[in-house]
Amino acid sequence: MSLSLRYAARSHVGLIRDGNEDSGYASARLLVIADGMGGQAAGEIASAVAVETLAELDSPQTTGLTGDPVRDLDERVKLANTKIRAIIAQNPELEGMGTTVTALFLAGGSHLAFAHIGDSRAYRLRGGVLEQISTDHTWVQRLIDEGQITPDEAERHPQRSLLMRALGTTSEVDLDLTVLDLQAGDRYLLCSDGLSGFVPFNTLASTLSGYGDPHHAAETLIQHALRGGGADNITCIVADAYEQAPPGSRPPSQAETQYLELPVVVGAAAENQANGMPAYTAATSQPGANPADPGVTGLIPTTGAPPVPPPPSQDPNHGDTAELEAVQAEEEPRHRRRWVRPTVIAGTCVVVLAGLTAGGYYWTQQQYYVAADGGNVAIYQGVHYSLAGLDLSHVYSSEPVTVDGLPTSQQSRVDSSITATSLTDAKAIVSTLSALETACAAVEATPVTSSTAPGSTPSASPSSSADPSSTAKAGGKASPTATDKATPKPSTHSSAGATDPSSPTPVTTPTPSVTPSSSVSSGNADLRQLSAQCPGTTN
Repeated sequence: MSLSLRYAARSHVGLIRDGNEDSGYASARLLVIADGMGGQAAGEIASAVAVETLAELDSPQTTGLTGDPVRDLDERVKLANTKIRAIIAQNPELEGMGTTVTALFLAGGSHLAFAHIGDSRAYRLRGGVLEQISTDHTWVQRLIDEGQITPDEAERHPQRSLLMRALGTTSEVDLDLTVLDLQAGDRYLLCSDGLSGFVPFNTLASTLSGYGDPHHAAETLIQHALRGGGADNITCIVADAYEQAPPGSRPPSQAETQYLELPVVVGAAAENQANGMPAYTAATSQPGANPADPGVTGLIPTTGAPPVPPPPSQDPNHGDTAELEAVQAEEEPRHRRRWVRPTVIAGTCVVVLAGLTAGGYYWTQQQYYVAADGGNVAIYQGVHYSLAGLDLSHVYSSEPVTVDGLPTSQQSRVDSSITATSLTDAKAIVSTLSALETACAAVEATPVTSSTAPGSTPSASPSSSADPSSTAKAGGKASPTATDKATPKPSTHSSAGATDPSSPTPVTTPTPSVTPSSSVSSGNADLRQLSAQCPGTTN
């Protein structure tokens, strides 16, 4: 039994990217997906070179093939890596470009040689059951393998796109290489992560099993990815294994012949052909294929494509060198075109930074704090910070509160600034500081009188007993309670200045020893602490 592949390939730039870095190739015995990486570092070149190099497996004119599909596929992948590294060596600004590669090569009648590196994927639908036959070479897959995270957590992991292996990044190629059995009725899906990252596994399974025609299935998968966000380039190949007609049977129709034999090139590789890159040698070996028409996709040729000169005759000993020189010759015009992308990105960054700056400045102007402005307390609008010599705050209002009139502890707070949660909070802070200044002023204005020494006898004078109001004049504000206790009440049985015969000493009116300031302090412990911190006072 001889098996062959019926296939369809589609590629879409996606909804976000401005260029397609994916490349794809499909024929009756070879399927290749390559997802370029590097952004400005020309990931599209890496993927196109990889696809072009592997597509040579389809051409009998390609030299150096051993006839062993597994070995030939391995060597072609490594040759693509060598070519990419050579381009980077001659163009250091391209350092960082690379590509994934996932390929299936028909090996005999019932086996497929399978090569894989990176995070593009290969699936097989057999008997209605879909399984992933490739393993992602990513950081999150390593975490899954080590049991550190689950597959569900991997889908949301911030480093889910971090590749551990790729083509073009090193001189050595760590490739997954194996042989798969092939059965009639098998359906294969090769895709970039722009599809697998945005379409759930269940949707992939239902779409692949629900559409009999590969073209309809491939197109539907692209639409699912776009509806899922389409933030990356999207490329997929759907291929069905079927039994070829035995020799001597009725030949297929012309439409079926084209359907089966025309190779399909999509993505960046197809764009390179349209821009004058040498056509794939595989195309020239297929009956009915037109190498000058890079827009051919399946049964639908793209008309009006600019003519592309046929590939130069290849020297058996220098075929790969000539092809590499052609790739390098294309770099110069592509490099001139590449300035457009950095300009757009730079402009976008300027707009974003301007928006962030405006938003940040607006936020600062909603903040307030209290600090010194000269000798006065002031409310500041903004944040107490300067950026590149530019102050991010200004005086909102200067208040009639002097810093020197505050307790020393509050002076240090004002000097270092007091953060407020709002303008209302800032005004409340100023009100508190004003009350403290007033209290300190009252403490400073109150004289402190020395108390009578122990054992001394208060002096008696007629004026002190005759004029009770003299106590008030001596101390400013006398305590009514102290005055009542010190001054005897008048009696009808005695006169002013008379003595009591029963008393051994004369009755006199002593001068109060309690000063107004000590009277206030004795009733308020906080005021005593405040008095110790107020300027101009001593403990």
